[in-house]
Amino acid sequence: MSSQQEFTPYNQNGDAMAIPPIQEKPPKIPDEKVKYPKHVFFILGNEFCERFSYYGMQTILFLYLRQSLHYSKSTATMIYHTFIMLCYFTPFIGGIMADSWLGKYKTILYVSLFYALGNIVLAVSSVELLNLPHAALSAVGLLLIACGTGGIKPCVSSFGGDQFVLPQQEVQLQRFFSVFYFAINAGSVISCILTPVLREQVSCFGQDECYPVAFGVPAVLMCLSIIIFICGRPLYKVKKPTGNIALQVMNCVGHAIVRKVQTKKMEKKDHWLDYAAPKYNQKLIDDTKVLMKIIFLFTPTIIFWALYEQQGSKWTFQASNMDGNFNGWFTIQPDQMQTINPVLVLIFIPIFESFIYPLLAKLRLIRTPLQKLTVGGLLAALAFLISGILDLKIEKDKAIVPDAGQAQLRLYNTFNCPIHLNSPDFNLNSTLPSLDTIEFLHIPVANKKTLKLNAAFDESCKGNTSAFSGNVDVQNKEISSYMFTSPFSLQMLIVNGTDEVQKSSEGFAKLKILYAEKDSLEVTLKGPLERTIHVNNYKSEITKVKSRGMYILVVNGKELNPKIQLLPGGFYTYLITKTDNLMSGKSFIITKPNSVNLMWQVPQHLVMAFAEIMFSITGLEFSFTQSPESMKSVISSIWLLTDSLGNVIVLVVEGLKIFESEAYEYFLFAGLMALIMIVFMFLAMRYKYEKMQASTNNDDTVDPNNG
Repeated sequence: MSSQQEFTPYNQNGDAMAIPPIQEKPPKIPDEKVKYPKHVFFILGNEFCERFSYYGMQTILFLYLRQSLHYSKSTATMIYHTFIMLCYFTPFIGGIMADSWLGKYKTILYVSLFYALGNIVLAVSSVELLNLPHAALSAVGLLLIACGTGGIKPCVSSFGGDQFVLPQQEVQLQRFFSVFYFAINAGSVISCILTPVLREQVSCFGQDECYPVAFGVPAVLMCLSIIIFICGRPLYKVKKPTGNIALQVMNCVGHAIVRKVQTKKMEKKDHWLDYAAPKYNQKLIDDTKVLMKIIFLFTPTIIFWALYEQQGSKWTFQASNMDGNFNGWFTIQPDQMQTINPVLVLIFIPIFESFIYPLLAKLRLIRTPLQKLTVGGLLAALAFLISGILDLKIEKDKAIVPDAGQAQLRLYNTFNCPIHLNSPDFNLNSTLPSLDTIEFLHIPVANKKTLKLNAAFDESCKGNTSAFSGNVDVQNKEISSYMFTSPFSLQMLIVNGTDEVQKSSEGFAKLKILYAEKDSLEVTLKGPLERTIHVNNYKSEITKVKSRGMYILVVNGKELNPKIQLLPGGFYTYLITKTDNLMSGKSFIITKPNSVNLMWQVPQHLVMAFAEIMFSITGLEFSFTQSPESMKSVISSIWLLTDSLGNVIVLVVEGLKIFESEAYEYFLFAGLMALIMIVFMFLAMRYKYEKMQASTNNDDTVDPNNG
C-alpha cells in the first residue's frame, strides 16, 4: 500500500471523476547556465571562406565573359543571371537533402567537395595557353559551383541556428544571424578588392588579364572552408534528418486537395489542408499550413532579388562607362565598385542593431520583421530610381551608333588640302578639311546600299585639280569608314564597325592608328605604360590602354607631334601622314571619354546596402524562426529560391529588350519593386507570427562522436 493517501474526486451524483494527468512544464534553464556555443565560430569561419570564394569569382565573372570568352553585353548578362539563378535554385534540392536524407552536416560537407572542384575547373578553363574548349569548360565549372553553393546555402545558417538552445538563447540567435551576415560580407569585401587586382595587375601565362590566378585564389579559399568546417565536427550538435519531409508535404497537400474536391460541401473544414486528416497526422498538417503561409508571403519578395543581383551585372557595366579616377590619387576599376556594397553592409550592420532598430522601435515605426522587409524593398526601389537618373547623365557620353533604318559613314582626309564632297544618292554637299575627318550619322538605308561619291580638291591646292568618283558601301545599323589617300583614291578601313566605336567593357581607352601609306609601320606608344602597335594596310588593330594620361607616339626613334591624351571610355583615332619623309600626326575623338565620376554611384550603393540589411538579414532570421522544426532547411531554401526566381525576371526583361535605354529599364524595375512592396505590405498586415519553438531534446540529435 502506498504511503501516500490517494484522493479520488466525485461529482454531485456520486460518480468517480477521472483525474486529469498533471501537465509538467519543462524546467526553464536560466540564461546564465546555457553556454554560448563557441563552435559556431567554425561555421562562421567556413562561411567567411566560402563567401570569399563565391564573391571573388562572381565579382570578375561578368568581365570574364565579356573579355576572355568575348560574349556580347546582352549574352554575358543572360549567362551571368542564369548562373545566379541556378545558385539560388539548387538550395531547394540542398534543403530537401539535408532535412530528408543526409542531414545538414553531411550535406554541407559532401556538396562542398563539388563546389571546390567547380572552382578548380573554372580556374583551369581560363588559362588561354591550354588547348581547351574554354567556353564549354567554363560552363562546367560554373554549373558545379552553382550546385555547390546552392546545395549548402540553406544548410549553413540553419545548422548554425541548431547549435543554440531555444527559447533561452533567442537573443543570442538573433545576434548570430547578424554576425553570420557580417562574416558573409567580410569575405565579400576582401575578395571584391583582391580578385580585380589579381585580374588586372598580376602577370600570368602571357595573358593581359590574369583570370587563372583571380579564379585560383577563390578555389584555394573554398578548399580552406572545407577544412575549417571539418575541424568543428567533434563539437557540433548534429540533428538527425526527419525523413523525406518534402515528399510527405507533397503527398499531404495532394491528398487534401483530392479529399476537398471529393467531399465538396458534404464536409466543411476550417482550412483546406485539414482534409488530409486522418491519413496524415495533425503535426504534419499544421507544419504544412505554416509552410504554405510562408510561401504565399515570400512570393512578392522575388522582385527584390531581381534588383539586388543586378549590382554584379548592370551596375558593373554602368561603372565601366564612368570615370574611376579620383583626382589622380588612385583609380578604381569597374568590378571593384562592387566592393562598396559589402563594406557599407559591414559598417551599418552594428549601427542598425545597436541604434537604428532600437530607435525605430521606440518611435513605434518599424518593430516587426515584416515591417523591416517592406521598408527594405522600398529602399531597393529608391536605389534603382537613383541609378536610372545617373544613367541618363552617363548616356550623354555613350557612343553614337546608328538606329534601325540608318547607317553611318566616316571619311578621313590624309591630304594637306580640303576636299569637296557630293553624292547624288543622299543629301551630301560638304567640304572635308585638310587632315581631318567628317561623319554622316543618319544615312537612310533599308538593308545594304552602295552610294555614289564624288570628290575634288579645293582650288586653293596649288593648282591640283584631281578629282575622284567612286562608291562607298553602307549597311543598316552599321558604321563604315573610308580614307582618302595618295594617289587620289578611297581606301576602305572598315564596314560593320559598330563594335569599334563602343566603349570598352573594362572602362579602358581605345586607340586605333591610321597611316596614309599602305606600308607597314611600327609605332611605340609611350606614357604611363609602353607598348608597340603594328600598322598594316593603312590601319592598326584597336589597342586598349589601361592607364589614363598623356602619350607620345614614336616612329623610327622620332617622336610625333602632337601628343595624345587617352582617357577612360574614349575611342580615339590617330592619323599619321608623311610629307617629304617627315611624319606628323593628328588625333580625333570618335567616342567621348567617360566624364561622370564613379563616386556618383555611391548613393545607389548606400541605399541598396540599407535595403539589404533590412531585407536579406531579416529574411534569414524570419525563415528560421517561423519555420517548423522539421522544415527549417526546406523553408530556408524556399527563401533562397526567391532569389533564383528574381534572376528569371532579369532574364525575361533582358530577352524582351523592352527599352533601348538602360535608364528606362532601371525605372521599370524601380516601379515594379514599389508596386510589389505595396502588395506585400497588405499581406504582412494579415500575417500571424508563429511562436518561437523550444529546441528539441537530445534524443533528436546525433552524438558528435558517432554521427
